[in-house]
Amino acid sequence: MNKFTLVLFRSLGFKRPKPKTRLGRCLRRAERLLSILGLLYVGLLLFPQVLFAHSVTAQGVTIYARQPLPTGTTACIARVKTLVEQTELSVPGRREQVFVCNARWLFRVFRPFGFRVFAVSIPWTDKIFIADADLSKDISRREATEFNSRSFSGVVAHEITHGLIRHRLGLFRGMRLPDWVAEGYCDFVAHESSFPEAEGLRRLAADEPDVSTAFRYFTYRQMVRYLIEDQHLSFAEVVEHAKNFATIKAATRKAIKDELHND
Repeated sequence: MNKFTLVLFRSLGFKRPKPKTRLGRCLRRAERLLSILGLLYVGLLLFPQVLFAHSVTAQGVTIYARQPLPTGTTACIARVKTLVEQTELSVPGRREQVFVCNARWLFRVFRPFGFRVFAVSIPWTDKIFIADADLSKDISRREATEFNSRSFSGVVAHEITHGLIRHRLGLFRGMRLPDWVAEGYCDFVAHESSFPEAEGLRRLAADEPDVSTAFRYFTYRQMVRYLIEDQHLSFAEVVEHAKNFATIKAATRKAIKDELHND
């Protein structure tokens, strides 16, 4: 056994001197068990396919599910690709893996904390896990009493964009990006938010306080839209404005207020 392997085994609780007390032996067994469970969990994050028996692949996107996928799956993938390919961050030939959990316990395996969301993109693997979805209707749902549904294709496009942001900026810089830029840009690419559009524009123009996370994300999307569509900024230039939240929000609110007034 080489030195590296020996160090690895010892770090996992193996190949160490045998404890002399009963408590020490119990602690050693517990340490080994936790190490094994940890390795199994990491393996599951890397290869979640073992829990999903069915899949459909089209245009570089593979959708995995525990139940047979409907015939409309390829149409959903086509809508996803249409959305993602409109962003300057799009990477030709990039492959995506999307796992539809459709079970609370399963989604919580991959998203143990803050699970009342539509989906999650794991930073170090870029694998995407969807909480609940009906692909035949292009609907995605989250565990909440309001603002709990939006299009499946929009959710997947949103999560793919998170991966594209990390690809462009690097893992750590991408993860440190302020929410208003990261979430706002992802919803901008998705062309939607879970908060009702007309109500959101009215509230934002009136400078009403945040009423939910859904409205906050709607606000972020409008701020990014203002910078890109009205001010004609690139993604890199939007990132440069990351610290100017209050200024950008005020300018966005004024632009929306003027537009609504003119209508």
